[in-house]
Amino acid sequence: YGDLVALGLEKSWGSKVTFRNFAIAGWNSGNGVADVGKVCAEKPDLVIIAYGMNDSGGFTPEAFAKHIKTIMEKVLGSSPNAEFILVAPMLPNAEWHNPKMERFPAYQKALSGLCGRGVVLADMTAVWTEILKRKSFHDLTGNGVNHPNDFGHRLYAQVILGLLTEPS
Repeated sequence: YGDLVALGLEKSWGSKVTFRNFAIAGWNSGNGVADVGKVCAEKPDLVIIAYGMNDSGGFTPEAFAKHIKTIMEKVLGSSPNAEFILVAPMLPNAEWHNPKMERFPAYQKALSGLCGRGVVLADMTAVWTEILKRKSFHDLTGNGVNHPNDFGHRLYAQVILGLLTEPS
């Protein structure tokens, strides 16, 4: 969805957007803290932080929030004017053994508590919860477990672009 967001911003604002994706499959927010130097080196204007899926099996909401806050603080140390979009994650397949499903609304709440000037929430947890009332989990995922399919990626992009652009 990152490429879709970059293209949407370019179209909306008529300006070139440089997009860097530092995501690594299987990583959690603790890995993000350890690797945030790569993000800092880019001197970003906007950082989209999207952890949670892989955190749910191991990190309490408090530990998760601390990691996200640490990432933001480190980025602000190198780019004081950077802004952030915090992404509350989609929901995983409830039949998957790894996640603790009760942590997803708690992560959503924790991320919401970090919002303020220059920090907004892209609430995919709420979007997924609502869509799952009408669609099957397998309609939204590419692997049937924890990754969105093309439709799911479009949802992510639409929610994020909705925070950054005017409706056309």
